[in-house]
Amino acid sequence: MGYAHLKDITGSHGDELAGKRIALCVTASASIYRAPETARLLMRHGADVIPVMTREAASLLSPEVMRWATGNDPVVEVTGRIEYVELTEGKGRVDAVVVAPMTENAAAKVVGGIADDAVSLLVSCALGSGIPVVVAPAMHASMYSSPVVRDLMARLRSLGIVVVGPTVKEGKAKLAQPEDVLDAVIYATWPKPLSGRRYVVTAGPTRERIDMVRFVTNPSSGRMGLELARVLRALGGDVTIVHGPISLRPPWDVKAVGVESAREMLAAVLGALEGADGLFAAAAVADYEPAEVHSGKIESRRHPTLQLTLRATPKVVEEVRRSFPGIDLVLFKASYGAVEDPREVFQEYAALDPVLVAVNDVSRKGIGFGAEENELVVVTRSGLVRKLGPARKSRVARDLVQLYLEEKRRGR
Repeated sequence: MGYAHLKDITGSHGDELAGKRIALCVTASASIYRAPETARLLMRHGADVIPVMTREAASLLSPEVMRWATGNDPVVEVTGRIEYVELTEGKGRVDAVVVAPMTENAAAKVVGGIADDAVSLLVSCALGSGIPVVVAPAMHASMYSSPVVRDLMARLRSLGIVVVGPTVKEGKAKLAQPEDVLDAVIYATWPKPLSGRRYVVTAGPTRERIDMVRFVTNPSSGRMGLELARVLRALGGDVTIVHGPISLRPPWDVKAVGVESAREMLAAVLGALEGADGLFAAAAVADYEPAEVHSGKIESRRHPTLQLTLRATPKVVEEVRRSFPGIDLVLFKASYGAVEDPREVFQEYAALDPVLVAVNDVSRKGIGFGAEENELVVVTRSGLVRKLGPARKSRVARDLVQLYLEEKRRGR
């Protein structure tokens, strides 16, 4: 029976896992209800997902649900086909094995070398075949806090397994968000050209206070910076993101520092850059701040008109270059309207010696501030001009980082 129509969503949100076969293993945790959601998210980013379930998991969640979610037949029983070998050797070899949710029992089996069900057999063979393994534990908080489970998690990591930690709340160590599992799978399957290197990324707007309830800001969502941080981490970089007030969640395994004002962002960036290799300055930092911040709230009945004196904020990238003369700079310039000659924009920043300057036209609807997509015109230090997009910001971020790597290989 064919299930091709069930795979129509493949690649609808991105192609980070295009061409990858991912075995999604499911064990008998109460968080099992999220397995179809995780499977569909992996598919939406390009993966072909093969579900593998323990018998106990199959008693909690029908294998038919996983068949619907993935368009592939679930592996529950180990038969004479030795399915765990089919998935780790030869034509059917998967690119990664994911266990989400993983129970304490499943973790203990992996660490103890016990292989008596479809999931533990597959993980054992994956480790022996050099296939990346990602696990996301879920259990009661008291169980997760026990020294036994802490030791199990440490031993899983010592085997080279990527552990996506749970969210501990309401007395539960709840399964990580599917987006975090996705990030971990991308990390596990991508090459690591940035291993051993550190980067700081800025994202989002800043808020410059008028009084205690009002502020000057802009409509940046921070998505472009978050996607850059995600790509840099997936390629092996150690990443810190310094972000203004945003509603989006920072990527998995990235250190996040939240700030409000331009001055706070400057201080946080300078602190984070110690020992770093580069700064991707994607934040929409306010150019002006009120010269005077009023305490409390300015009452409109008492002040029917209000005059503000604004002063320029410190330029973050200029202060960074003064403090860290050898660091790589990737700069963003928001223009309102098309730029006739992007090279002239690069010349504005020439004294800062950036590796790249990316220009985006924020006057266009559906591009830039607050949008899912972006389009950039990028000028490199060597004089190359490249247009990226229009495309999802995740794709534009990948292309921009690739251009950065190419430029680094070209020159200094």
